[in-house]
Amino acid sequence: MPTAAIWGAGGIANTHMDALRSNGIAVAAVVSRTEDGAWAFAQRWGIPRWGTDPAMLFTPEIDCVHICTPPNLHYEMAVTLLEQGKHVLCEKPLCFSDEQARRLARLAARTGRVCAVNFNVRFHTACQAARKAVQAPDFGRVLLIHGSYLQEFGALPAPVDWRMNPQLAGRMHAVTEIGSHWMDLAQWISTRRITAVSAQFDHFHPTRYVENGVMHAQPGPNRTPMAVDSEDAAVISLRFEDGAMGAVVLSELSQGRCNHLSLEITGEQENLWWNSEQPTLLCRARRGEGVRSQVFAFGSGFADTFRSLMGAVYQDVAAGAPSAQPGYPTFADGMRNVQLCNAVLESAQHNGAWISVPLQEEIT
Repeated sequence: MPTAAIWGAGGIANTHMDALRSNGIAVAAVVSRTEDGAWAFAQRWGIPRWGTDPAMLFTPEIDCVHICTPPNLHYEMAVTLLEQGKHVLCEKPLCFSDEQARRLARLAARTGRVCAVNFNVRFHTACQAARKAVQAPDFGRVLLIHGSYLQEFGALPAPVDWRMNPQLAGRMHAVTEIGSHWMDLAQWISTRRITAVSAQFDHFHPTRYVENGVMHAQPGPNRTPMAVDSEDAAVISLRFEDGAMGAVVLSELSQGRCNHLSLEITGEQENLWWNSEQPTLLCRARRGEGVRSQVFAFGSGFADTFRSLMGAVYQDVAAGAPSAQPGYPTFADGMRNVQLCNAVLESAQHNGAWISVPLQEEIT
């Protein structure tokens, strides 16, 4: 069996570890920015080697390294690992700039390493079934693709989070943190790529007031002002190839929405919809025939999606190279997602102007 290592010891790294353990993958090392963080993570998971020196990730027994750090570090880490001959599974977004994304996609192709991005929502069992339904001839031409991704973790008062720091998270947070998942899923299920975007942003509290690590909307005697320039919410109109139209609402201020991703796809002959807060349920309907609900009772939770993604990735890691048609999101997918997010930002900066996104890009 292949052997893995973890670069970054924050919250998402624990989810990666759980999925690796479920797939029987040994983890040989963890590297973090602090000795204490690396040690605590290693103790929790029984990892034999830990520390702050990335060189421990380059040893021959380690096959694949998981990048579980804030996005500002992704590009340099991925380049370093590929130059060391490692397979890589990177958290999203893959990087910040379109040019960085192109370089990573080309480097992945040139090295022949397995290079995956964690768009895990694809691996909900209901989402896999939805993709098959849309591809069926009797679904008809896709006309409309719409939905939302709503979370509450930014609703004030809320803990100070690294995602509000542009040096760590980049110029966006709602779009890159949750919108990236929605756009990946919409394209993957519909089998149609987004060709143009028109976006509006808002950040409803440009100044937040911090006390004891918590952000508040109003000032107070012991509260320190903190500027937040990135968006809390976005409304994005979309155009897809083959003429389909679409829209998505993104919000990190929606109280009561723990993790609500919804997607509805309308074809000429059938309609289907799904949401992540009822992940086992896929609804389909035809006019005059009522709604047919499919229930996927097993393997449909958030943790299950990670396990399934890891299983697909490590099949190719064990083979030593990516398969002809990888069953997981690749660095090429990650590149396109970066381009989409940056097009959304450009549109929002120009009052919702339509911005085209290239369909084809040479990466070899």
